[in-house]
Amino acid sequence: MSSSQDFDGQVSFFYLTKTAAVLAALKQRSYERLAVGKESRLLDLGCGPGGDVFALAGMIDPSGQITGFDNDIGMLKQASTAGAHDALKDRAAFIQGNAQDLPFQDNVFDGCRSERLFMHLDQPERTLAEMQRVTRPGGKIVVIDTDWLSLSIDTPFPATERALSEYRLARVLKNGYSGRSLYRQFKQCQLADVQVEVYPLCVTDLDLFYFLTMQEAIEEQALAAQWISAVQLEDWRREIRRAADAGCFYASANMVMISAVKPEFT
Repeated sequence: MSSSQDFDGQVSFFYLTKTAAVLAALKQRSYERLAVGKESRLLDLGCGPGGDVFALAGMIDPSGQITGFDNDIGMLKQASTAGAHDALKDRAAFIQGNAQDLPFQDNVFDGCRSERLFMHLDQPERTLAEMQRVTRPGGKIVVIDTDWLSLSIDTPFPATERALSEYRLARVLKNGYSGRSLYRQFKQCQLADVQVEVYPLCVTDLDLFYFLTMQEAIEEQALAAQWISAVQLEDWRREIRRAADAGCFYASANMVMISAVKPEFT
């Protein structure tokens, strides 16, 4: 994991494993939208340590295959050595590479899925076009991402809240507006049966909030960059801790899932 002074939005194996439990229901819904069959050949783009790959592998027969694709070789090593999934490894493959230039032929997958990847991409439209290219006609494409501008925190210091949000969007994430942009991007690709599902993620545990949002790293970097002052940060932290101690801390953000079908004819 990056230190708070050089955090660039990328996260650790431990982070992805813990957040998977928080997002379990949303993940399950994304599997349903993929319409997984027993012989499906699926791509999980930005697969991280492979949790979704193995979950999908458990839904298919040995004649199918789930391919996990990620740019982080360390994550892929974690996935390929996950002993708890030995029984499913013949149905899973892991490949390292660039999501904007997929090393697959056209029309080879029955479905493609991506979760919380697009926020890190500087050319998300190109990645979506690649997902469309490698999906067979009639196959499903499912993308989940966060609309980080929807992050809302109950605080008596809304100006500090806005400043920290703006720092995250301007200085940390390449594509922090991704969640709200997905529908437009899917429509521009002329995909069929485009469906939108929005999942509000509400957090009332301050420690969980800081963990899920990497908030401490955002705060420390914003302070170092003089985006906010030390007084602002001290006041902000004091009041949200006071709310947590009183059992009334609240924050929320929207997760957006878009699913579509690649048309049979273009």
